[in-house]
Amino acid sequence: MTRGFLFSPRRTFVFALFDFLILSIVVGLSGCAPTQFETTIPVVICTPESPLVNVYRVAPQPWANAIFESAFPSNPSSQSSEQQILDARYTAFQQLIKETTRWSDSKTAKMDDSSQVTITLTYISPELLQVVFLNQVLKDRSITNGFQDQLQKVLNNVAERNELLFLLTMTMKNNNVNPTPHTVKIPIQSMVMNNAENITITHTHDDHNLEQFIDSSADPVFGYLAYPLAGVSANQCKWTLDPKYNTNIVITVPFLEVDGVGNKKPYFWTIPYISLIGPVTSSSTYIWPLPGGYDQNLMTPLMLPPSDINQATYLQDFARFVWNQITLANYY
Repeated sequence: MTRGFLFSPRRTFVFALFDFLILSIVVGLSGCAPTQFETTIPVVICTPESPLVNVYRVAPQPWANAIFESAFPSNPSSQSSEQQILDARYTAFQQLIKETTRWSDSKTAKMDDSSQVTITLTYISPELLQVVFLNQVLKDRSITNGFQDQLQKVLNNVAERNELLFLLTMTMKNNNVNPTPHTVKIPIQSMVMNNAENITITHTHDDHNLEQFIDSSADPVFGYLAYPLAGVSANQCKWTLDPKYNTNIVITVPFLEVDGVGNKKPYFWTIPYISLIGPVTSSSTYIWPLPGGYDQNLMTPLMLPPSDINQATYLQDFARFVWNQITLANYY
């Protein structure tokens, strides 16, 4: 399938008709089916002049180092205590829940009166990457110094992809003991990002398991989608999410296919991206003490996502799942 930036040109009827005829030929060759007034341009990756386009090329967050140093002080005269490490782990874990929730949006679709599918899209933001790494380091106690340098390497490695990364997670919930079987499929090639310039961006990479028919009794399905940081459109290098104009990340799909039939209902995932007044950060980080009797096993990665979005521990368990997917902690 041809992938690229889509836009709706404002032309005379003659030019629109000519474009449609050319597009019909392309559609016949590629198997894609854009609307009459859309033009498909192959993705041509480019680099805008602003160095801020690659959101992963940033310095580590101050709070990440502050939490780490509360466990492993850089002052040679200070020694770590077990309680300091546990307090830091608990603080990092609460930050993980916060960042995962902050960068996720979920939609549900009913298959019948007793079963539904929940589809969650999570933007793997630089902040989320950092807090996952922090949690893993504190859990394993694998680093006691040089934390910022190691964290910077993690960000730099992801930045090399020159893409915006998203984790897509699909879970099924059945309320009946003997539920009616169903299948669900997302038309993943039509899952596109729509930015503030009315440019529609298709993803450049995806995990192909996301295209499968999902049985309602099957395990959750999850994988990555990656969208370009920038691409050529109308002979200009367009920044996909220019923070001057894009306050939200909006990703859409035209329908879901249930039992082989499209439901003709579009779905929108909206994740707040940039505040109009810019980032609001605190110069200090409060270290939360580990509550008495707290189950330390909760501060670990989780292999599978929770299936019930209404359960009390959903946000906590989903954050643990995201932790596991980014680090693959439970696969070793």
